Amino acid sequence: MSPSSPAGSSSSSLSVDYTNVLLALPDGSIPSNHADAKSYTISSIGGYPTFPPLPNIPKEINCGICHQPIPLLTQVYCPLENGENDRVLYVFACARLKCQKRDGSVRAFRASKRNEEYVKDVEEKRKIAEAAAEAEREKARKNPFTLSSDAQPNGALFGSSQPLFGAATSSSPNPFASSAPVPAPQQSSSEAIPDVSKLSLSDAPSTSTTLGPPIPAYQPAQYLSTIEEYIPPAEDVDFESDSEIDGDEDMKATMLDDTWERMLPKHLDEVFQQFVRKLESSDGGQKQVLRYEFDGIPVPYSSASPITRKLFPGCEKPLKKDEELDLNELYRGKSSLNGIIPPCTLCGGERTFELQLVPYLISLLTPNTLSTTGEAADDKKKKQTEAERKKELEELAKKIKEGKRDDEVNEMEWGTIMVFACKRDCIGLTEEYVGVEWESSITI
Repeated sequence: MSPSSPAGSSSSSLSVDYTNVLLALPDGSIPSNHADAKSYTISSIGGYPTFPPLPNIPKEINCGICHQPIPLLTQVYCPLENGENDRVLYVFACARLKCQKRDGSVRAFRASKRNEEYVKDVEEKRKIAEAAAEAEREKARKNPFTLSSDAQPNGALFGSSQPLFGAATSSSPNPFASSAPVPAPQQSSSEAIPDVSKLSLSDAPSTSTTLGPPIPAYQPAQYLSTIEEYIPPAEDVDFESDSEIDGDEDMKATMLDDTWERMLPKHLDEVFQQFVRKLESSDGGQKQVLRYEFDGIPVPYSSASPITRKLFPGCEKPLKKDEELDLNELYRGKSSLNGIIPPCTLCGGERTFELQLVPYLISLLTPNTLSTTGEAADDKKKKQTEAERKKELEELAKKIKEGKRDDEVNEMEWGTIMVFACKRDCIGLTEEYVGVEWESSITI
């Protein structure tokens, strides 16, 4: 992978080439009785979450509004480049009408567990790096005039606050891929989530834990596969009548611009326009449900949402003629998100952006796929008589009148869900910070 632009590159003229982002796409159903349905090293959407062997694993995740169990949206296995831990992110969301668009209805968790194979690998790399540094120092002692800054004993190798081998880069292995064997899981069902700030590793179970019925879950669960995000040049876009414009690159570019003009109404929020362009322009990524880049830049959904204005201050200001909105330049996280995103509740360390969910996921996890049995919901409705249909409509009208429909589940109404997680990847299970941009925040 040859990165050429930041993950959230959002200028009006979209960057060409590969970015540092991995796009996650749905890749087929996971049978409920398959071992992958109970593995924490498998990335998926829907289904039930599986937690690695850690202490005080919850028996259910509850909504912060109605306090009822809520379904999993995604489980992402994402060990960090040169990290020493198994690392899994989970995102849950309440589908009840009364909880939609309220803080606490969407929750994210991170589970990090030491992996001895990763530790061994990092130690071997450290020894190689130290041997190379010692060779440089020995060379410098023989000829002190050739000492390089990279070889200084108090230089970047030992004195930097950055990770010894750097954060995850575009050349890193696929963080969604399974790489370690997982012990057999155990099943559990219902209990409130414990205070994860008081975890004791001595209480950790010996096996992984998979939640199950009667907790609601979108069924069937689906695998996630990943591709590198590639933004092709405008002239590479396929048109229906290429024969009419063959060789005329200017006309192709003009047609592309005209297409967007027709799709996006005039005076539409510029941030939203860039969000749509970013997702639609990815080669092979039109069905992306998730965007991943540890310590990257999120793609905001609307300039009207509070989280966007905090992360990209000034994005809501009107543009001057011929001025382009450069969200990368505005992003506060280039230096630090302190003061915007609260620190990790386990170690107190800084959090950073890691992933975001995008709207195509909503079309896959629909209310009719929710089940409390562990199996796919039966969506086939029996043929109703006129009297049964009339009775159903009367009951529905009564619920609406009494305001009782708020307890019913509904299609999710968010534009994007951003997850900010601990940079240190501290060991344990903890709730991480989610920034949700709700659908109604679009302004025209």
